[in-house]
Amino acid sequence: MHGTSTSVRAAGRFSGATAQGGQPEVDPAWRPWLRMVDRAQKAAEDPEWERLDVEPPADRASDAPLLHGAVVRVDARRARRLLRDLLREAERGAGGADGERPNESAGSALKSRVRRLATARVLEAAIAQDAEGIERAAESAGVDAGRLAVAAQLAATPILRACAARLRERIPQSWREGYCPVCGAWPATAELRGLERSRRLRCGRCASDWAMPVLQCPFCNELRHDRLRSLLSEGDEQTRRVDTCDTCKGYVKTFSTLQAMPPRALATIDLATVELDMVAQERGYARPSRLAFPVAVTIGGGPGRLVMTAGHHD
Repeated sequence: MHGTSTSVRAAGRFSGATAQGGQPEVDPAWRPWLRMVDRAQKAAEDPEWERLDVEPPADRASDAPLLHGAVVRVDARRARRLLRDLLREAERGAGGADGERPNESAGSALKSRVRRLATARVLEAAIAQDAEGIERAAESAGVDAGRLAVAAQLAATPILRACAARLRERIPQSWREGYCPVCGAWPATAELRGLERSRRLRCGRCASDWAMPVLQCPFCNELRHDRLRSLLSEGDEQTRRVDTCDTCKGYVKTFSTLQAMPPRALATIDLATVELDMVAQERGYARPSRLAFPVAVTIGGGPGRLVMTAGHHD
């Protein structure tokens, strides 16, 4: 038995109403963000990103993600273009839910500010989840720090996804940490996969997956079954739930799947099940605010290339 199970009624739905034609009706406030997510997802699906070079260090500690201490080389122009496009989308979204385009003068000013961005430093901060680094880069270029933070995290997605694809076979079978074995992020979701319903944690940044026992909290490693609970959504008890921990008050959304969800579905299902987050948060649970394992990177430039050298964890 998996801890204690509680049946709950969803507090609200991200897209509970339907518009004409049966398509989900999305809150207009989410549309700019969804356009950015879609842009980043499409970019990550471009096989050109997989031409990057990545080599983990031979002396990596057993609890360190594969990217920690690695050297990664990517196409600098492609990375700069994606960051620029995402920041423009963020600026455009700030003009209204329907994404009204800025006038010519505003567009020219934005283009000038984007040119001043140090792309290498921005991606470095995004991969390290360094909010202060993002703020410094934004201040230097004269762009909004909040919008840059969103754009930068999404711009890092194709790089992280490509690294995960290249390093998938190197993930240790013995990995039992709660954070991603590739990029060091906390899991975004969990899957109970296949007929045997084996538990696989999924990274929302690089889309990696790794095994963890059902009766173990990924955030604090709690193993006592009386501290681990499940919140079940009425009508969907067999397909989705929220696994919670009464020790650290963390939670992870869990979905039953026959096989691994593709990367695009990971982003979609997390956004489309925000009602599960609301249920968990109403009961005092939260996703961890602390970093799991900061994978610090240093990005150096070259003709058409960015060289990213992962730093060391203290």
